[in-house]
Amino acid sequence: KDDKKKKDDKKKEVDKKKKDTDKKKDADKKKKDNDKKKDNKNKDDKKKDLDKKKKDDKKNKKDSKNSTSTDKKKKDDKKKKDDKKKKEDKKKKDDKNSTKKKDDKKKKDDKKKEVDKKKKDTDKKKDADKKKKDNDKKKDNKNKDDKKKDLDKKKKDDKKNKKDSKNSTSTDKKKKDDKKKKDDKKKKEDKKKKDDKNLSLIHI
Repeated sequence: KDDKKKKDDKKKEVDKKKKDTDKKKDADKKKKDNDKKKDNKNKDDKKKDLDKKKKDDKKNKKDSKNSTSTDKKKKDDKKKKDDKKKKEDKKKKDDKNSTKKKDDKKKKDDKKKEVDKKKKDTDKKKDADKKKKDNDKKKDNKNKDDKKKDLDKKKKDDKKNKKDSKNSTSTDKKKKDDKKKKDDKKKKEDKKKKDDKNLSLIHI
């Protein structure tokens, strides 16, 4: 039983290490994927900015050739500036929302793990308490049974001895009975020691 417990404990330890390693690998992979997505988005944004700038430069060059109005140039510059600000504000808002969603999910996952661990610990304690109670009950019942058997045997022996003492006329028979009684007592003591030892092992 001790060997089985050691084996179970060893398996639990190995399983826990594997679970911790898998958890770390998963977290590292998620971080790498998020970093890659962010990097790709920044590259795409830069490319779009560059394409828009080229397009705007081309348009402005054409406009500057054809335009005779200073007001139109001012209006275009203002629009360009406003567009740039809108785009920057949108990017800040998107980044903030993405971070909040990730944080909320992590908090929810951590809370669930904590609840699951508490339930597992409670179940484990209940199981250990039940096993102890069952073992104590078995030991108590065995002690009661042993005491009853001892009492029944003593009554039977007393009755037999009383009958023998009345009927016996032989000293040899008395000696033989005494020897048998002594042997029976020793056997009983040896059996009780063995039973107590086995019970202790079962309890452990």
